[in-house]
Amino acid sequence: MRARLGFGAIGLILLTAGCTTMMGLPQGSVLVGDYQGSFNGKFFWGTIEVQVYEAPGGSRPVFGRLKQEAEEGFTDFRGQVTGNRLDASFTLADGTVTGELSPDGRSMSGSYRFTDFPFDQGPWTATRR
Repeated sequence: MRARLGFGAIGLILLTAGCTTMMGLPQGSVLVGDYQGSFNGKFFWGTIEVQVYEAPGGSRPVFGRLKQEAEEGFTDFRGQVTGNRLDASFTLADGTVTGELSPDGRSMSGSYRFTDFPFDQGPWTATRR
C-alpha cells in the first residue's frame, strides 16, 4: 500500500506541472515514432507511452510516460535515442528508462528502474501506433 501511495504522489506532482515535459524539444522537431505498450514491475504495472522525435541536427529526443493501472498516477521521462538505443531519465523522480528500438522500427522494449523509494523496476514493451 505504501508503494502505491509513493507512485500516486509522484503522479499528482506531475499533474500539477502540466506540459512541462515538452519543454526542451528543439524547434522544428518532427514526431517520427509513437509507441504504446505495457510495463510490469515489482509493485507497479500499467501502460507506457513513448514518443520519438527527429530534431534539426539529427538528434532524436524522446518523451514518455508510465501510467500506473492500480491507482491513478503517472511519471514522465525524457531522453534520447542514439542508433537503436533509448536512454532516458524520469523528470521528477530518480531513475532511468532504457530500451532498444527494433530494427524495423515497429517496436521497442527495455526496462525501467526507480532509484528512490519505492525502488520499483521491471520490463516494458511497446509497439508503434
